[in-house]
Amino acid sequence: MLSRVADDVYWVGRYVERGIAVSRLVDVTRHLELDAGTEDFWAPLVGAIDLAGDDVRFYLTSDTMNPDSLVSCVRLARTLARGIREAISSEMWEELNTLYGSLAIPTTTSRQVRGEAVSFARLVRERLQSFQGLAESTLARDEPWHFLELGKYVERADDVARVLNRQSHLLAAGTRDEDPTGPDVVRWLAVLRTCGSAEAYARYYSLRVEPARLLEFLLLNPIFPQSVRFSLASACAALDAVAGLRSAAGNGAGPAVRTLGWARAQVELTAIDEVFERGLEGFLTNIQLLIAQASDELSATYLRDQPVPGRLVGVERATMLMAAQQQQQQ
Repeated sequence: MLSRVADDVYWVGRYVERGIAVSRLVDVTRHLELDAGTEDFWAPLVGAIDLAGDDVRFYLTSDTMNPDSLVSCVRLARTLARGIREAISSEMWEELNTLYGSLAIPTTTSRQVRGEAVSFARLVRERLQSFQGLAESTLARDEPWHFLELGKYVERADDVARVLNRQSHLLAAGTRDEDPTGPDVVRWLAVLRTCGSAEAYARYYSLRVEPARLLEFLLLNPIFPQSVRFSLASACAALDAVAGLRSAAGNGAGPAVRTLGWARAQVELTAIDEVFERGLEGFLTNIQLLIAQASDELSATYLRDQPVPGRLVGVERATMLMAAQQQQQQ
């Protein structure tokens, strides 16, 4: 499979998943704003960018200058898909192209209206999820499929970790709120809904929402597709399949396999109390850094076909480190 095609398929998977995540964020935050009073829930979603209210909604939905807005995600995914139509099914292309066509209408100003932003986000999410469903049912399980899955699950793991980091203030809003409709529970449910996990959480625990259980579910659950652990395991499986094909052709698997495997081990071999003991923000940041590193490495190895250092380089570096340590001990 050509590196260019693999690169485009991988990023189609990432942009589609990113668009779904952003659409949930817009939808849930608007409902949280209605349910929990006048607190500004929008500003934390854009980090250090100085925006608020309608400006944030526009930035997340329709701002073409924001590469992570809904419009940008759809545009970028469609642009890439147009160049790899031989690697995806015609149904997938038609779904994405039709969605893109519906966004080309110059109604940017109207999308700043609160209700319009929510309905617009929901429409985009439904169409992008339909695209993923078509991929599931129409693609053979060969290289394009594995790269599409790899992009989807790498993006999903990163998105959930980022949501938990940026919405941690909602989880710290209170202690034990005995009212199931109280403001704290409403905030906690909003975090679950942002990750598409509220109903699954209720079925899994059969208990009211608590921050520690919520974080355990979204970070460490091994069987729920929206959890960080499940996403990293699925990404590793897709990368292993690609690496196996590369190894069969006489090429090295590359460092991304090790880095992504290390990120997976962080969530598979950790209990929720250990996460809090180490510090939630630091744990989530470390997972995101490992995902970013793995993404760069797999791009260099599989998507740009750059030469990858062999095992000897690692051995030589270890020898140098051992020599330096021995000199310090003398």
